[in-house]
Amino acid sequence: MAKTPYPTAALRRDRLRRLKQLLVENEQAFCDALSADFGYRSADQSRFADITTTIKSANHALDNLGFWMQPQRRVADLSLRLGGARCRVHYQPKGVIGIVSPWNFPVNLALSPLVSALAAGNTAYIKPSELAPRCAEVLAEGVRQHFSPDEVNVACGDADVARAFVSLPFDHLIYTGGERIAKSIMRDAADKLTPLTLELGGKSPVVVGRGSNLPRLAQRLMFGKFFNAGQVCIAPDYLMIQPEQLPVLLDALRQALAEMDRAAGADAVQVISDAHRARLKQLCDDAEQYGATLHRLKLDGSPYELTVVVDPGEDALIQREEIFGPVLLVNTHADFAEMLDELQHRDSPLVSYYFGSADQEFAQLRQHSRSGALVKNDVVFQYANDDLPFGGIGSSGMGRYRGIDGFREFSHARAEFHAPRIDLAAMVTPPFSSLFSTVNKMMRWL
Repeated sequence: MAKTPYPTAALRRDRLRRLKQLLVENEQAFCDALSADFGYRSADQSRFADITTTIKSANHALDNLGFWMQPQRRVADLSLRLGGARCRVHYQPKGVIGIVSPWNFPVNLALSPLVSALAAGNTAYIKPSELAPRCAEVLAEGVRQHFSPDEVNVACGDADVARAFVSLPFDHLIYTGGERIAKSIMRDAADKLTPLTLELGGKSPVVVGRGSNLPRLAQRLMFGKFFNAGQVCIAPDYLMIQPEQLPVLLDALRQALAEMDRAAGADAVQVISDAHRARLKQLCDDAEQYGATLHRLKLDGSPYELTVVVDPGEDALIQREEIFGPVLLVNTHADFAEMLDELQHRDSPLVSYYFGSADQEFAQLRQHSRSGALVKNDVVFQYANDDLPFGGIGSSGMGRYRGIDGFREFSHARAEFHAPRIDLAAMVTPPFSSLFSTVNKMMRWL
């Protein structure tokens, strides 16, 4: 149990303000470390994606914490209410929250869950990714400066440290990363009955429906594939489109690439490592072996290159593995009904994107498919809304955080019942009387 098992609203707000101060004071150090870890990463992107988005989450929690902490009134059954019974739910801190964060947004995906954990009154222990070691060092030092070890702590280290970390007896553990490691964590957590939040990504589709503005779609795809070099768990992974629309879209992608290159210049983020670049190449080469047509979109001297992989066979690796980089899989389909049928046979992704103007199609997608989120005519920016829950379903994860949903995820919803003034127990205790029969009927039908 934490040293302060039920911290006051004032203490929680103080911790959230200290977290904001940590980010502001170390902003430049984080940007420098992120660029070094990635080989190059624009400081402007790091400020927006890792610093600003996290400060926004803290501000949202500070603004709403009083409301979130209020006991929630629940309605007692009428038969109990007539006797004066009262019910409510108190949100109680769970204790110590373990946070295992990934390398792609190593500040935000460590500290955004921390915002939810601190707002809910918990303490936390963070294991940042060893693939972004410089950022992890800045994070650890910042935490040491602004929090006592029994409030927030950081464990830096390699995969062995990570394995030891997830075996600790946490009161709740949140892991952001791949499905293979998540399954291992879940097996270990089962022995200790540790509650889990798993954010696993997956293959997020883009469904091109009727009335889609293809030039706008191309611009949004370019953003999704080059924001952080496409190394985003909610990046568009594959496109579902009708064959006659494909040539128009490819031309629009070339135009969008030219416009983006002129505007962005040298601000392109690098793929994280040689190993990851080799993995992306393997996905493309394997797809070509399975009959795919590859379109490599690149301007001379440009830092941006998008590989569009069209219609590989269903056994190609790229049809199953999350891409996580500047490669776009395109599968052509005869019509929207065929797209919807295909989605129903795939694993549930973290997000499904729809581009088009047909409300009926969007409603069908909502009703007949599953995903952590559903977005119309945009990509990625749903994450910027702090009042929306973030999380997956099925193979894309379980649980959610951010905003009130994160507060409740890391809280124990403790039921509270205040007995009625009338002794109902005496009425339903042998020897049974005619009054028991009356009370029994009341409880059944009221």
